[in-house]
Amino acid sequence: MWQTRTSLESDYPTFQLLSQSGDLAGDAVAGDVDFSESLTSEMYRLMVLSREFDRRMLALQRQGRIGTYPMLEGQEAVQIGSALALAENDFVFPSYREHGVQLARGVPIDVVMSYWRGLPNQDWDVLKYRMGITAVPIASQLPHAVGYSYVTKLRREDSVAVTYFGDGATSEVDFHSGMNFAGVWRTPTVFICANNLYAISVHYDKQTASETIAQKAVAYGFPGVRVDGMDVLAMYQVTKLATDRARRGEGPTLIEAMTYRYGAHATADDARRYRSAEEEDSWRQRDPIERFRRFLEKRGQWDEQAGAKVAMEVADQVEAAITEIEARPLPPRADAIRHAYHRILPSLIEQLHRAEDANSEPRSEFAPDEIWERELEPEPTGPTATMTMAEAINAALRQAMETENEAIILGEDVGISGGVFRITEGLQETFGEDRVIDTPLNESGIVGTAIGMAMAGARPIAEIQFDGFVYPAFDQIVSHLGRFRFRTRGNVTVPVVVRFPSGAGIGAHEHHCDSPEAYFVHAPGLVVVCPSTPYDAKGLLASALMSPDPVIFLEPKVLYRAGREEVPTEHFQLPLGRARVRQEGNDLTLVTYGGMVPQALTAAAGRSIEVIDLRTLFPWDRETVIASVEKTGRLLLVQEPQGAAGVAAEVAAVVAEHCLFSLQAPIVRLTGFDAPWPQFAIERHALIDHRRIGAAIDQALK
Repeated sequence: MWQTRTSLESDYPTFQLLSQSGDLAGDAVAGDVDFSESLTSEMYRLMVLSREFDRRMLALQRQGRIGTYPMLEGQEAVQIGSALALAENDFVFPSYREHGVQLARGVPIDVVMSYWRGLPNQDWDVLKYRMGITAVPIASQLPHAVGYSYVTKLRREDSVAVTYFGDGATSEVDFHSGMNFAGVWRTPTVFICANNLYAISVHYDKQTASETIAQKAVAYGFPGVRVDGMDVLAMYQVTKLATDRARRGEGPTLIEAMTYRYGAHATADDARRYRSAEEEDSWRQRDPIERFRRFLEKRGQWDEQAGAKVAMEVADQVEAAITEIEARPLPPRADAIRHAYHRILPSLIEQLHRAEDANSEPRSEFAPDEIWERELEPEPTGPTATMTMAEAINAALRQAMETENEAIILGEDVGISGGVFRITEGLQETFGEDRVIDTPLNESGIVGTAIGMAMAGARPIAEIQFDGFVYPAFDQIVSHLGRFRFRTRGNVTVPVVVRFPSGAGIGAHEHHCDSPEAYFVHAPGLVVVCPSTPYDAKGLLASALMSPDPVIFLEPKVLYRAGREEVPTEHFQLPLGRARVRQEGNDLTLVTYGGMVPQALTAAAGRSIEVIDLRTLFPWDRETVIASVEKTGRLLLVQEPQGAAGVAAEVAAVVAEHCLFSLQAPIVRLTGFDAPWPQFAIERHALIDHRRIGAAIDQALK
């Protein structure tokens, strides 16, 4: 059953224990698992509970009492059979249709219902229920399950991560990244695909040319099995075998459960546009609950009142839950800004107060310990050594790995090679391959598994090899990394640091010279940092590595070895969110960051110009910039990437809002061209250097 097979459908027979008549089928392995009376009674109860819950939720949606809802009816055997095969310590990563799994694993009905009511997930305690939050972006939860199980494997815990998804998800990049990383790392992960033949309206035949989904596991080096997803006993047994295999250290398994959703994809869908009534009727003949009822009846276990009793209990529970939920007052407006970060940003409070003022509402008040207050910058102490930025970053990483046993570095070429810029040089030799991981070449997988590692309590540091390669990880960064705290109302944090070389100026090929910081500044929930000196690089990275928030850490590659300065050799931290005044002056405020700081200082030398290095691009230091502009009355903003909707534009807008009447001249922006970065032979045409900055200074001072 578990051997590696060829790519023929006949080599992937559908595993079945119950015929449609309720008789034990020809797969004579039923004796391998004890289907006790208590187990089978619970199977039946939970399948009926799931169906009745589903029908009640559909009715509530039609009444306008909940939002759009994805029905599960028809897929009860897949969910209940697999859920009951799991151990208490196992962890589930669902998609959006696993209501039955959630109920079977102990998530209260009102908690599940609250999600579909559109309420904040304050009671969905991911760690308590060992149940991930509903994953909306398709297949994106698969790498999370793999990262989570990597950490439990590292700790030698008796825990398996199980993730659910549909047939359409197998076309997504994160199906590949999740499966590939699991195969390479041999993680204790079970992948359960509920193949209901449709991804909304797109039939299986248009989704993949593969005869089965199970056979896809072969390419990733682990077993795949096809099971009758309308047979709860078969589903239970196959899942039990897969989890037992994972516990023995034999790696992951892919289960393809052949099933059918009787209803539409969701309440906003009309299945009659793409399915015939005849097809639906043929699948209803295989109904999983009716089939199991026949089995129980033949065992002398059937109670005619059992189904009706469960249905009535569920109806009462659902009605009680929706009545209680509808009676709850909605959270106040302030709830819309809580849990975006570990503390509430003053800029968010300002935005909230504007909304409250516009609606004639009293302004919300926050306790001092709820607000992100920028810390004072410490004076450097202790011994120092001259370091390049590359050496300073390496030192910060090394110290984090020494002090935090569950710090994990992962990325392409970070191990043996020490990274293409040698930033992680020597770390794998010191800390081993399990903690400094040369990953498959897949950026979405790198960040996605890092998120799962963080959910398990580790401190992952994900390296993306070049700035222009970060885009495949964008979905993981924006949809999950920046939102996990907010979506779980602080029940789960994912303090991942994603670091990568950034910017131009080294004569590299295209896609190796991007400055993508504006994308991440715009994405809520992320702290974005870009240092300009070795000292700042070490201190800011040390803070990022201890931050409770996820951090995007951009390292100007042009500065990696541009010079040396004295840097403390011992661990030290610099506050995130605080700018540094590099040069004081009275005639003009020049705000910049990263690789532009040395150029700006050269241009400003000998002139009364205040040069401010933002260092943290979000949340950026408004107080320092505004105070400087109020003093000088003029503002010049310099950034390397294109200008449209960039960091400079944001700073200019805030300054215009807060101190317009202090300005003696228009704000000047000097940015890259709003065009792709050119090939290296003509890179100098696009680079901003001290001469261009000098000309911009003259313009601002007119």
